[in-house]
Amino acid sequence: MTNKKIKNIDFFSIFLLLGPILDVMSFLEVGGKFSVSIIVRTLFLGFLILLLLRKKESYLELGLVLLVSAFLFGFSYFILKQGFVVCLSSILKLIYLPIVLLYFKNYTWDSDKMKTLEIVLFMYLSIFLLSYVTGVGSNAYLETDGKSGFKGLFSSINEFSAIVVSLLFLVGTFLKKNKNYIRLSILILFSLITSLLIGTKVLLGGILFTLLYFIYLDRKKMFFNQKVQVKVLICIISLVFLIGGGFLFTKTRTYQNMKIQQNFFHADRVFSYEFLNRVVFNDRLTFLEENFEFYKEQNISKKLLGIGIGEYEVKMVEIDIFDLLFRYGMIGVSLFMFIFIFRMGFQSMNIEALISSILLILISCTSGHVLFYPAVTIYFGCFSTMKRGAKEQRLK
Repeated sequence: MTNKKIKNIDFFSIFLLLGPILDVMSFLEVGGKFSVSIIVRTLFLGFLILLLLRKKESYLELGLVLLVSAFLFGFSYFILKQGFVVCLSSILKLIYLPIVLLYFKNYTWDSDKMKTLEIVLFMYLSIFLLSYVTGVGSNAYLETDGKSGFKGLFSSINEFSAIVVSLLFLVGTFLKKNKNYIRLSILILFSLITSLLIGTKVLLGGILFTLLYFIYLDRKKMFFNQKVQVKVLICIISLVFLIGGGFLFTKTRTYQNMKIQQNFFHADRVFSYEFLNRVVFNDRLTFLEENFEFYKEQNISKKLLGIGIGEYEVKMVEIDIFDLLFRYGMIGVSLFMFIFIFRMGFQSMNIEALISSILLILISCTSGHVLFYPAVTIYFGCFSTMKRGAKEQRLK
């Protein structure tokens, strides 16, 4: 590895480590318009663009991204009459993931990134738990909602949950493979406590998925290689845990929040569209219908270039692929998905990075705040560097 690559990777690691701090500082603004986190992430994006300009093989895709983004900015600012800050923020969100993927498309996996990601995950969880213990932070819901949950110092529990879910699976799997059980246990314990305090479905579901995956990895040792008597005992214990877990789930904030949502909308039938929309998707399918009807009535230019982030007549869906379509139009979403699909390199990623990426994509389809939210999209770039067959080094 050349010195140039080492320096770039070190810079990337430093920026990842700044992630939790930037998210906590999102409420700090400069000039009453730009938050500190947006300024730093914009500078990082600009740095990547400057480095890409030195790589001739990236000229075509980079030029396309910059050209379309400039066109979308002009359309939002001059035609839609949306504010300069709103237009700039909108474009930065759109191009963040494509630029990150273009820059890191030639990098390969090394163990230093995993150690960095472990520290990042521990920082997110520690900051959250410390804010709860010290009483510094805020609730995740308004008092009028009737729901309970604590989001600490973080502005978005959706982005926070997506980051923790993807990193816990990736870091946890590698710690398990390298038999670092103490560090793994601490991360799982911190994650479970955090999930119970936040009260969201995404975080709890992601943790449970990770635990089930660990069981799947050890299925032969834990079950199939055992004697018949031991298998029967394992089945009985599993049944007890399943029943007990179901009962304990009804005592969690996640379940209580779901019941409040269900009762408020009178969604009594579990296997119904009403329950799916109101309880599982938190009314996002209703927002989707409203956005679709609004989008359908627009002229051809708005269908091609979007209604803009600053259009407040309809609430954002918070299902990312639809928000990309409605807010950035057919051209914007096509550019984004083209870079995303062809530069993520899904077919060559190792299994852990691939599953972590899929988890993020699934979250983007249920609670949103993933595909064009810089705090989260940076991890897609990191996952894209983890190639199948690359040498995996033990974590120190």
